[in-house]
Amino acid sequence: MTEVFEYGVVMKDKNYLRALIDYNAWANAETYRLVAEMPPEEVTKKRKTPLQSIFVSLHHLLNVDRIWLAHMQGEAHNITGLRDVQYENLPDLWQARQAMDRTLHDYVDSLDEDALEEIVDYELIGGNKGSLSRAMCLTHLATHGSYHRGWISDMFGQADCQQPSTDIPVYERALRQQGGDPLP
Repeated sequence: MTEVFEYGVVMKDKNYLRALIDYNAWANAETYRLVAEMPPEEVTKKRKTPLQSIFVSLHHLLNVDRIWLAHMQGEAHNITGLRDVQYENLPDLWQARQAMDRTLHDYVDSLDEDALEEIVDYELIGGNKGSLSRAMCLTHLATHGSYHRGWISDMFGQADCQQPSTDIPVYERALRQQGGDPLP
C-alpha cells in the first residue's frame, strides 16, 4: 500500500531545515575529530567499498554538498567524479569541510518560505536529471551525509578504531551540555 504524505508544513519550516544542516555539520566535525586520531595509513587505506577509503569518502561528502549547493544557486560546479580528491591532506580537507558547513548554514538562513518551496532542476554527474524543492535538496544533504558517515563508521570498525557516534539524540545531548537551544 502506498501512502501519501503532506510535506508542506515541514518544508516551510526553516528552523527544522537549519537544525538538520547544523546537525550535519556537528556530525561532520565528530567524524573528522576521530579520523584525525586514526593512523594516517588507515585513513587512506583502500577498502572494499565503492568510495575506496575514508579519505575519498570524506571528499565525496564535500563534493556532493558543493554539487547540490551549485544546483540550488543555479550555478555550474566543476566536479566530474564522485571520487574526486581535491585536497592532498586531512587538515586542508577539514578546512574546506568547515567552510562548506558554514556556507550551508548561512545559505539556509538567507532563504524565505518561497525560496524553500522553489523547485530546483538538477543534473547528476551520471547525467540523470530531476527536480526537487530547495527544502528537499537541503534535506537530501543531511540524509546523504548520514548515509555515507555510516560507510565511514564501518571503515573505522575495519581499522579497529573508535567509531563516531553521530545520531541525532547524541547531538541533542551535546547541544544541551553546551547550553544550546533544543531541537525543533
